[in-house]
Formats: sequence, structure tokens, C-alpha cells
Amino acid sequence: MQGSLNSKTASITTLFCSIFEQSKWLSNNKTQYHCFLFLVIVTQIINDRAYFNNLHMKIAILRRNGLGDLICTQPLIKFLQKKYPNAEISLFIDAGNAELAHYLCPSMNVHIIPKGNKYLSIFRTALKFRREQFDIAISSKPTPMKLNNLFLWLLGAKKRYAVVTSKHWHSKLINYPVKQEQVSGYHQALKALRIFSPIENKLSPAFFPCMKLKNKLQAVEHQFPMILFSVSNNRKNSLINNERLTLIANKILENYPDAKFVISSYKQNIPLAEDLRVRIGKNSEVVVSDSLNSFLALLNSMTLIIVGDGGICHLAAALQKKLIAFYGVTMPKNWAPLATEDKCITFYDPDDVNNIDLDAVYPAILSLLKG
Repeated sequence: MQGSLNSKTASITTLFCSIFEQSKWLSNNKTQYHCFLFLVIVTQIINDRAYFNNLHMKIAILRRNGLGDLICTQPLIKFLQKKYPNAEISLFIDAGNAELAHYLCPSMNVHIIPKGNKYLSIFRTALKFRREQFDIAISSKPTPMKLNNLFLWLLGAKKRYAVVTSKHWHSKLINYPVKQEQVSGYHQALKALRIFSPIENKLSPAFFPCMKLKNKLQAVEHQFPMILFSVSNNRKNSLINNERLTLIANKILENYPDAKFVISSYKQNIPLAEDLRVRIGKNSEVVVSDSLNSFLALLNSMTLIIVGDGGICHLAAALQKKLIAFYGVTMPKNWAPLATEDKCITFYDPDDVNNIDLDAVYPAILSLLKG
């Protein structure tokens, strides 16, 4: 802020120097001189008002869905922070994203929409924060959402941005509407960004999410590669089966005999995890994380993460870990992890991750381990 104020002071100084120069040729005509001076002062007052309005701008972002959705909202948030460096940004999310928001958005105001009747929750939360008098409110969901649009309207924001269709009544609640075609076909994160800035056609790596864990959760340096597999995935076609994970482990062990394998699992998938542990042998162990906090610490301690598409991919990318991501059905162009090519390599099959040719995967794994 100090830099902005110094810049503003400099511009005012420049302005008065200009006035002084102009006054030399206007001094012979007092009427012209006074008119000129009046216009300059009025212009400066208008500029100052716009400047200080920008300085105290309040922005609300609504994103109510899962972990990956919240992570894909980060480019929009970072874009706004760059465009309005002194603005106060508030994030409205569901309770399920509260712990992740603590790591992703440590400097933002995070407000939780309570569980229960979704209409009552939306009404109560929006009306509670209406007094904040937001300048901008954005629904970062790239599809028309009745509840989101209603929330923005009840919040009373001056400018309300959301994806709408003309056939829905709730589109009338949005005064900065975005058509579905405007976001269709882009990556999920770019869709969210284009809701506010439709001229954006590419995501800058500078806007990628970056989570920094607390000191006690920082990664530990190992003398050998630490590889993470997962046997839990909500999408059947995105789960790499144990036979293929064993082949991958054996290929890594050929090149790195001391490599260790961590098999991440939900409690209900422990039998599957134990089966994989037996297949890989003594270099492996099963880990069940009891919280997001412990799971992030686990991911952060890995050298390489090899998993099917889902929340783990997005968390690993946000931690800037090296990642091999298998995508089945879900297209990487829409949901690929937000990471640079030296950190993440994706493979895709339109039907099932287990159809992906492992001979193409092995060189990618070894290149990331070597780098």
C-alpha cells in the first residue's frame, strides 16, 4: 500500500507542475486560467475518489463444491489479488472445504455456509454479510446455479458475475451475466477465471495454487525415493489396479532398489491396500490418514506421487510435488492438475486408466525421479 501511496503522491506532484507550466500562458487571461484550474481540480477529485474506492474494494467469491473445485478457483483469486492488490477478498465455501481453505487461502476472509437446509443456509449467510456492502461478487461455478445466483443477489453486491442461461428466472438476479459458451471447452480453472475476465485464454503458472504447510509439516529429505500409490478412488475408471501398480513398483525398483512405497488407503479399502503391500514386498507400507492435515503431511513427504485422477492430483499439484496422473474418462484438458510440465505428467484413456500403455509411462516416471 505504501508503494501505491508514494506513486499517487508523485502523480499529484506531476499534475501541479503541469498546472504551473500551463499557468504561464494562461496568466494573461484570468477567466481562462480559473476555468482551467477548476477543471483540473474536479478531475483530480474524481480520480482520487476512484482510487480510494479501489483501495477499499470488497470482493466476494462463492465456491461450494469439493477439494478440486476449490483448488481450481485459485487462479481467479490470484488474478483478483493482482488486479486489486489492496482489495479485501472474502471466500464463501461449504464446511467440507474449511480445512483446505486454511492452507490455500491463509490471508483471506473465509466464511463457512452452514450445513442443513441449503435454502435456509444460503439466505441466512447472505443476509448476515449483506452489511459488508461488497463491490464485486462472483459465483465461480462454471454452470448456471440457482442457489449461487440467489446468494449473490441477497448479498447485495454492486456487480454480480455468474454463468447464466436466459431461460432461467434466476439469471435476472445477475447484472454481469456470462453465457455458457463463454466458458465451455476450457480447463475448469480457466472457466472460473473467464467468468470475471472473458479475455483470458490461457492460465499463467503465476496463478497456479501453491500451498505452504506449517514448519512441523514440511517435507523431510530422504536418501531414497519415496513413492505414493493410492488404492482409494471414488471413480472406478480412475483407479489403477494392483496388478499395474505392482508392475510400476517393480520397474522403479529395477532403477532404484532402495525406493520405498507408501500405499494410501481409506479404511474401507485396507484389504486392497494389504494385497498391494504383499505384492510389492518389504519396501512398502499401508497408511490410512485420519485428517486432511495428516494427509497433506504425507503427500508433502513424497518424492513422487502416482495416482488416478481425483482430489489427490490437485492436492499434490498445489503442494508442488512431482506427479504422474492417470486420467480415465475425465479429460485432462478440462481437469489436469495445475502444475508445470517439470512437475506433472498426465496420461489419458477415454474409458479406463488401466488401458493406458505402461511402456509410455515408465520413461515419464524415471524422468521425474531423475530430475
